Amino acid sequence: MDRNQRSRRQKSVSGSYSQAPKRSMGSRMGLEKPGTPRQQPPKKSSPRSQRPTQQINPQKAGYDPAAPKRQRRVTQAEIIRKRNRRAMSIMAVLAVLAVGAFVSLNLLFKVAFFRVENFDRTTPADTGIYTSDELINALNIEKNSNLFGFSTAEKTRQLAQQFPYLEQVQVEVQMPATVVVKVQPAVERFACMYSGGWMVLSDSLKILRTDVNQPDGLILLSIALPTDFAPTVGQNITPESYNSLLGGEQATAETAGLQASAMQTLTEILDGLQTYNLFDGTTAISVQDLSDIEFTYQNRVQVKLGSETNLAYKLRLAAAALADPEKGLAASDKGVLDISTQQSNGDIRAYFAPDEPAPTPTPGPTTTPEPEEEETLANTAE
Repeated sequence: MDRNQRSRRQKSVSGSYSQAPKRSMGSRMGLEKPGTPRQQPPKKSSPRSQRPTQQINPQKAGYDPAAPKRQRRVTQAEIIRKRNRRAMSIMAVLAVLAVGAFVSLNLLFKVAFFRVENFDRTTPADTGIYTSDELINALNIEKNSNLFGFSTAEKTRQLAQQFPYLEQVQVEVQMPATVVVKVQPAVERFACMYSGGWMVLSDSLKILRTDVNQPDGLILLSIALPTDFAPTVGQNITPESYNSLLGGEQATAETAGLQASAMQTLTEILDGLQTYNLFDGTTAISVQDLSDIEFTYQNRVQVKLGSETNLAYKLRLAAAALADPEKGLAASDKGVLDISTQQSNGDIRAYFAPDEPAPTPTPGPTTTPEPEEEETLANTAE
């Protein structure tokens, strides 16, 4: 069978010359085995073929959910619309929150109860010379009013000024409908002299009242005050810091390391007297000169402490001398206890100088009156 006949037979079987397998030159010459697939060179992909094919509409035939979607370019108008929608959503949320807050504050939280308590939240409260009704009425807050319609700080300042015999006062609100007043009564503790008379001070040096004469039964407090000082009931005073060893200078940045303030020194003295159980027997304290600090115990022993250096140790020595009758002073001793001297080796010792008893006056010679004088004295007596 020649070549033309073989070609015509393949065409009659397949019906087309294009469907016949193509043979390479190597196959014709016997270099390739029959049935071996021919290796085609890789085709170069064009940039258009690398783009993902657009996904077909799922309502049409041939939809493939795994086919990648073709990325569509987002326009500037769409970006602006999304931004506006986001801003409108945020504004809507804020408006809802504002309406909810308004409704909660004006309709839900109403003042219904008042309570006066101590600072440790115990009741009944110790209000001192005042009553709980006086404190509540002074608030000037009506029931069924807005619980947050007033300033608690402002109400606290009003009560502190109106009721000076309260050492501490604080106004708070407690959800959902209670106004709480916390109080601590003040105690008359010190009597302090100023240019116009006397002041009665509390433990925190709060002015409780003024008087022309010296009040009885209080600790005499001597402090340095400004020259133009004018007391106001209800205010807290701060002692001036004066040290005669500094030539009358006030505490400055250069001399701050040489001395503590008068308020710090007074606080340290009060704490030390409380620690060593000497406070109840103290009748006078002087911090007018920070180089000559002293206090008086039971109106019989004047304790000189000198400067504020080693003040805690000096107070401990004073307690050993005053509170220990076996090793210290007797309960009847009167005089000056000097703990102000510090030796060269840093040691501090206490020296007691008793008061010398006043000499007993010598009785003079008795004279016998004359008879006429006796008669005159008798007439005078009649």
